[in-house]
Amino acid sequence: MITQDQLDDIFARGGLLERSIPHYEKRDEQLMMASDCAVCFNEDRIGVIEAGTGIGKSFAYLAVALLESLSSPQGRTVVATSNVALQQQLINKDLPALEKAMGVDVPYALLLGRGRYVCMSKILNAVNGERMQAGLFKDDESDAERVYSWFRSTKTGIVEELDYRLLSSSFVQAVRSDKDSCLKQRCPYFQKCFYYQAIQRAKKSRLVVTNHALLFIDSSVRAELDTGFDEDIVLPLFNRLIIDECHNIDKSATEFFSIELGKEELNDVFRKLFQVTYTVNGRQTLANIITGFRDDVTVEDARAFYTDMTLFCGDCARFLSGLVSAADRRKYSTQCLIDDTETDFDSVQRPRAEALLVVLDRIVGMMGHFLSLPVSEEMDIYKRMAGTLLERLSGWQHLLRMFLDHGSHDELVFYYSYAKNSSDVTMVLSPISVGAMLRANIFDKLDSVICTSATIKAGKDFSYFLRQVGLEGRDDLVTGFYASPFDYSRNAMLLYPAAGDGMKFNIAVRQSYADYLADMLVSVIDRSEGSALVLFTSMEMLNLVHERISGRIRQELLVQKKGSSTEQLRSRFREDVSSVLLGLRTFWEGIDVPGEALKVLVITQLPYVHVEDPVKRARSVRIAREGGNPFMQIDVPEMLISLKQGLGRLIRSASDRGVAIIADGRTARYIELIRACIPPYYVPESENLTVASFPDRVEDFLYS
Repeated sequence: MITQDQLDDIFARGGLLERSIPHYEKRDEQLMMASDCAVCFNEDRIGVIEAGTGIGKSFAYLAVALLESLSSPQGRTVVATSNVALQQQLINKDLPALEKAMGVDVPYALLLGRGRYVCMSKILNAVNGERMQAGLFKDDESDAERVYSWFRSTKTGIVEELDYRLLSSSFVQAVRSDKDSCLKQRCPYFQKCFYYQAIQRAKKSRLVVTNHALLFIDSSVRAELDTGFDEDIVLPLFNRLIIDECHNIDKSATEFFSIELGKEELNDVFRKLFQVTYTVNGRQTLANIITGFRDDVTVEDARAFYTDMTLFCGDCARFLSGLVSAADRRKYSTQCLIDDTETDFDSVQRPRAEALLVVLDRIVGMMGHFLSLPVSEEMDIYKRMAGTLLERLSGWQHLLRMFLDHGSHDELVFYYSYAKNSSDVTMVLSPISVGAMLRANIFDKLDSVICTSATIKAGKDFSYFLRQVGLEGRDDLVTGFYASPFDYSRNAMLLYPAAGDGMKFNIAVRQSYADYLADMLVSVIDRSEGSALVLFTSMEMLNLVHERISGRIRQELLVQKKGSSTEQLRSRFREDVSSVLLGLRTFWEGIDVPGEALKVLVITQLPYVHVEDPVKRARSVRIAREGGNPFMQIDVPEMLISLKQGLGRLIRSASDRGVAIIADGRTARYIELIRACIPPYYVPESENLTVASFPDRVEDFLYS
């Protein structure tokens, strides 16, 4: 049982944190949030808590988790976030500081998904030249040398520690840990394996920090095995969960529970079966090893397996590329629903899909036959490796069958995804809603769950979030809303075009809209003397505006482009306090630039979800069919949450002072909803909010 006296000792004026941490400022909201978290843990309830910038929400929930570990030594708390930077902050900064202040010693650990770690066997084999034939060093020697230098000194093996310029290199992708090729105990480096060492540390810890993806993997495996959270599965057993950055979990869970079939997936499985070599009775492919499991597997059987896999992968790649026509691509740039395509799936594509399924059924049957009998301990690891590939093939079976029966599944979304400059097409099967799965697999099975973020409310309440994650109607909820302690009314001004002023964004007038934005930005940046972050929702509009302002401003202009490093842009923006950064969605959250480097934040258009988003479109159709209003029930709430994330970049400390501009002329229509869910910015009288007045207002607010 966590008591209020314990929390007061930690967070109150003159408490443990104030005595231990230099410049710590007591915040009533932080203590109240910690009290809410304690109620959830003490009474086995579910918490939904929004904590604004500056509350210090991680200290609030971590202190409660540490106290819980002391009062219930047999329990374990998992903290799941979506951001690597936050995970490392919790482990390397917040938890050590709290332990020191509280005078406690609670074991904690960081455990991420396998792919976040470098594989010791792969990198050593690559460096020693044993895998040259796989092309690991092709045109990439310098990257390999730099990665190997890091590998020799890293304590964790987490690849995100690498220089951001290396993360996308082919060498790093080749040496990441991989379930499909892991030898486990048979690996000569198993005892030193970064991933398995992280698992062992997690099992010995009372508090484990992880990411959303691993949480979903763990919960789905438990659901499949029909087991609770009282056993070690992917994560060690645990009974309490804190989900930070919870505004992302609907999207993250939807992506996780989707099934994809594309050229990349085909190539990956084929390569792992026929190109990756192992040293067991000589150099063999995994396909050769598994066809040798049974005495009654003939040479003809093995050859038929190879032939069918080759046939399926080639025919499937050609089938996929023909699913979307040139006309479809002109109408839908990167995604479209199965029923949107020019060529009708049922009348044209069905025979080809059925033929592919026949071959795939044969492949799955043969692999099941190869893996059906017990094998020696030496060969068991290869059987398990092949089993993971068989699971992926079975997933493709399910996807093709569902696509062939797509008209009968209202709870699923069937669509195609593709790049603008590639003929490759990926078939995707997604759930239309993940709320029921999250509720059944996570919320109903754990003693308590706390969901927290700086942006949960969409408007005046939590109803949108509760509906999306399956918590609507629960009677065991603890909800809390704690506004930022920063003085927005004095230090932050919000500008937006008054009704009838400015220009409303519309795809049909994007050239004129880019002219409008460019003229406004040049004037505002001149008056602010730079220090501006300009947020866009599309690369096209960013490029149009960049063309129009390039050469018209005297400050350094930083521009996010395809393939550019967001971390490098962040660093340069922080270092050059007068620079101007044009950024896309990755800069709407996670960037923290306190001080003089950020004085003006411009939202170029209201961040509505792209009209092509297939899951959103399917959800909208269902709501309309049920008599609801998709625009107000989906579009507006999602826009508000994204807008809050973007606006949250401006004020990051008590001494920050800045101006936020929402340039979109549609803003006045929704300003009451917007102001209901954001901090209390100073907003001039709306009738005087003309775009032409923005430069003077910015200069007066910042420098008068």
